[in-house]
Amino acid sequence: MKQEPGATLDRLIELRIFGRKPVTDVPPYSTSDSAADVVVRALARPPLRWMCLQSGRDWTFHWRRPMAGPDPEASTVTRYVNLITVTAPTRPLAICRAALKLVGPIGGDGDGRGKSQSAPDDPPSSGTSGKPG
Repeated sequence: MKQEPGATLDRLIELRIFGRKPVTDVPPYSTSDSAADVVVRALARPPLRWMCLQSGRDWTFHWRRPMAGPDPEASTVTRYVNLITVTAPTRPLAICRAALKLVGPIGGDGDGRGKSQSAPDDPPSSGTSGKPG
C-alpha cells in the first residue's frame, strides 16, 4: 500500500516511529523537510546509516548498514548493504515511507532492520544530488 502525504500518514508516523498516540495535531512529517529530519534522527542509530538523493524530480531514501568485513579500498557503494529503498515525489514523503518500512508492520515479527528490502515506488530518473547521512 502506497502512503499518501498528509495528516493520516503523519499520525501513523507519530504512532509507529515515536510510540505516541496521536490525540492532537502532529507535525507535518510527510510534507515538511524539517519535520521529516526529526523522523530520520529518531531512527538513525549505529550501525544504521541513511542516504537521500534527488534523481530528476523524485527523491530516493535508503536505510543501509555497513557490510561485515568491507574492503577498505572498495567504493562507498560496495561497503554498505541497502536494507530499505523508497522513491517518492518529495524528500519528506520518501523519508516517511522508508521509516514505516524500516519499523515494519504493526504486530510484525521484527523491525525490518535485518531484512534487505528494495521497493522503489517509482523508477528513479537520471542525475543525482542529495544529502547523505
